[in-house]
Amino acid sequence: MLLVLMAATVVLAPVAERWSLPYPAVLLAFGLLLAFIPNVPVLSPPPELILPLVLPPLLFAAARRTSWREFLDNRRPITLLAVALVGVTAFAVGSTLHALVPTVPLIAAIALGAAVAPPDPIAATAVARKLGIPRRLRTILEGEGLVNDATSLVIYEVAVAATLTGAFSPWSSGKAFGLAVVLGVVAGLLIAVATRFLITRLPAHPAGSALVLVAPFVAYAAADAVHGSGVLAVVTVALALSRYGDAESSQTRLVTGTTWEIVELLVTGAAFAFVGLELRAVATSIDAPLGELVVQALIITFVVIVVRFLWIFPVAAIDERLHKRKSHVAEPIGWREMTVSSWAGMRGVVTLAAVLALPPQFPERDRLIFFAFVVIVVTLLLQGLTLPTLVRRLDVRADESEQDDAVQDMLRRGREAGFTKLDEIAERDDADAEVIEHARENADRMWHAMGYTPSDVDSQGDDSDHAVTVNALKDEMLTAAREAVVEARSESGTDPTIVDLVLRRLDARGRQPE
Repeated sequence: MLLVLMAATVVLAPVAERWSLPYPAVLLAFGLLLAFIPNVPVLSPPPELILPLVLPPLLFAAARRTSWREFLDNRRPITLLAVALVGVTAFAVGSTLHALVPTVPLIAAIALGAAVAPPDPIAATAVARKLGIPRRLRTILEGEGLVNDATSLVIYEVAVAATLTGAFSPWSSGKAFGLAVVLGVVAGLLIAVATRFLITRLPAHPAGSALVLVAPFVAYAAADAVHGSGVLAVVTVALALSRYGDAESSQTRLVTGTTWEIVELLVTGAAFAFVGLELRAVATSIDAPLGELVVQALIITFVVIVVRFLWIFPVAAIDERLHKRKSHVAEPIGWREMTVSSWAGMRGVVTLAAVLALPPQFPERDRLIFFAFVVIVVTLLLQGLTLPTLVRRLDVRADESEQDDAVQDMLRRGREAGFTKLDEIAERDDADAEVIEHARENADRMWHAMGYTPSDVDSQGDDSDHAVTVNALKDEMLTAAREAVVEARSESGTDPTIVDLVLRRLDARGRQPE
C-alpha cells in the first residue's frame, strides 16, 4: 500500500503542477477515492515512530530554502504567526472541543488544538512559489511554517503529558517550553558543527551526501534525548549548513539538493494520500453517529479557519503601523496580502504526525484523530484548491522584472569575485599570462552560459594546451564566486532563493571541465 501511495505521488504530482494545484490536495483526493475500494488494507504505523521519521526530512527540505537573515528581517510577523497565533488557535480549538465533547478534558482538548494549529509548510509554499507571490509574504509564510511546528509540538507534548499524569502547572509548562527552545537550537548547532567538520574530511560523494541526509534525523533524536525541540534542531541544522561555498560543499549540495526534493515529494505525497485513505476507517471505528462526528469536526475546522483571519488582520495592521519597514528589506503588507496569508492556512503532515502519535490510552483518541483528519481534508481541499484563484483575483504577484534584476545582480557579484581572484593569481605570477588570459575567456563564456547578459562573449575557439591548469584556475574562481554569493545570504534584502538559483548554476559549471 505504501508503494501504491508513492507511485501515485510520482504520477499525480506533475498533473497537479500542470493544473496549478497544490499536489498534496490532489494526493489527498486520491486517498479519499482509494478508501472506497473494497478490501483496501488499513495502514497502522507505530505512533512513537511517526514524528522522528516523518518530520526531519520534511522540515530539513523546507528549511533549506530560506536563511537566518530572512528570519531576522521578518522576525516580528513570523513570531506573531508562528508563536502567538499557534497558542491562540490551540486554546480556541481546545475550548471549543471541550464544550462540544465534555468527556474530553480541557487539557486533552488543547493537545488536539496544538496538533491542528500549525499550517503545513509544504502546501502553502508550493502554491506561493508556483504563483510568484511577493517575496516578503512568501518568506513570512515559509518562516511561519517552520517555526510554528516547534511551538505547536511543545504545547502538544506538554498537554499530552499533563493529560496522562493529571498534573498541570502553567509555570512548569512555560519553563519546559523555554528550555525546549534553547536545547533544540543548541543541539542543532552542535550537530551542524559536527556535520560541517566531517563534510570537509569525507569524500563529497557518496559519503558527504549521505551525511547530510542523516544529519536531520540525528539532530531530531539528539534534541529529543535532552528534552529539547527536535523541530528547531532540524531547522537550525538546515540553516547552518546552507552557508558554505567551497568545492566540497558544492559537490555535496548538487547531490543532496536533488535527493531532498525527491524525499520531500514522496513523503509529503504519501502522507496526504494516507490521510484520505484512513479517514473512512477512523470514522467507522468510533462509537458515535457519523452525522454528529462530522458536524463537530466541521465546527472545529471553522474555528481553525476563522481564528486565523481574526488574528492576522488586526495584528498585521497594527504591526505595519508601529514598525514601518525599510525600503530595502521588502514590500509592505496590505489587505490583499493579509487575505492571502489568512487563507493560506492549510493543515498537513505535522498535524497528521502529531495526532497519530497520541498514546493509545489518550481520552477519545479515535475521535480526536477523526477531527484532525477532517481539518486536514477541509483546509487542504477548500483553501488549497482555491488559493491559486484568490492570488490571481487579488493580483498578489511579485514583479518578474525585479526577480530578473536580482538574478543579474547576484550573477554580477559572483562574476566580479571570480575575476578578482583571477587578478590576484596573476599578480602572484602563479600561472603563465597566456593561461590566465585563456581562463578569463573561458570564464566569460561560462558566465554568459549561466545567464549573465551584460557580458560580451569572445567567440574564439578554446585552446586545450593548458586545460588542466585552466580548470584549476576556474575552480579557484568558482570557489571565490560561491563564497561571495553565499555571503549575500546574511545581508538584509537578499532573497535566499536567488542565492540558491545562482549557486546551482555555479555548482553545475564546477562539474564541467573546460
